Amino acid sequence: MRPSALLIAASALTSTLVSSLAIEKRASNAWPEAIRSFYVAAARSLDSIPASTLASLSPSSCNIASAKMPSIPGLPPVTPGLSLYHVAIGRGTQNYTCDIAHPSTAPVAAGATAILYNTTCISCIAPEALEMLPSSSLLVPTPKENKPLFPALALTSGNHYFSDLTTPTFNLHTAKANFGIQFTKLLTKVPVPDDKQQLGQDQSEAVAWLKLSSTNAPEGLASDSSSVKEIYRVNTAGGSPPKTCDASPASFEVQYAAEYWFWG
Repeated sequence: MRPSALLIAASALTSTLVSSLAIEKRASNAWPEAIRSFYVAAARSLDSIPASTLASLSPSSCNIASAKMPSIPGLPPVTPGLSLYHVAIGRGTQNYTCDIAHPSTAPVAAGATAILYNTTCISCIAPEALEMLPSSSLLVPTPKENKPLFPALALTSGNHYFSDLTTPTFNLHTAKANFGIQFTKLLTKVPVPDDKQQLGQDQSEAVAWLKLSSTNAPEGLASDSSSVKEIYRVNTAGGSPPKTCDASPASFEVQYAAEYWFWG
């Protein structure tokens, strides 16, 4: 690897994602280990690309057709005819409730909230690094709206939340772009493959991998045009609740992160 590959990779990814942070000015050893590992992996992925090419990268130059979604045993494949539309890292919380009068019962899922970060270009040019981002992003505090987690996660795509208890929603409205609102329903979920388990900082297990499909807006909510038809949640990190409600409050959150692949 070229001696400067780490900084070249970091600089290129920052430029690609229109980051407002000057990554070259921050010593790499100031980052947590997982974040340093991310940039090392990015450098490996980009090491064969001439520095002049890296310096010219921009969102419009990323060839989304070259991105490859991870193999997902047990989940149905992408419907023929659909193309990759967007790739994002979701960073937020999985939410749960407990019947505190019955501590031996299991927590009940109560939706999720997350900020979505645009990683489409990273998925094209540094897939090894992309896989590290969910666990790396859990090393920094819960993000605030429109604030970067760290330089590679600087451009937000929008927000993920639940419109009701059964409708995962992806609002891709930002100040820079409007890609619509995706109302979805769960098609299939599978346990995390054993070799892909990524624990949260609280040692919570990773939440399941999912395939979602588009659905109508819940009653009372305005529909918004979107070409997205299917969304996959893969490479999850953290987010699972404890096995029982023993010692848990009536409602609580568990930090999580995941890759989201949008197809339309």
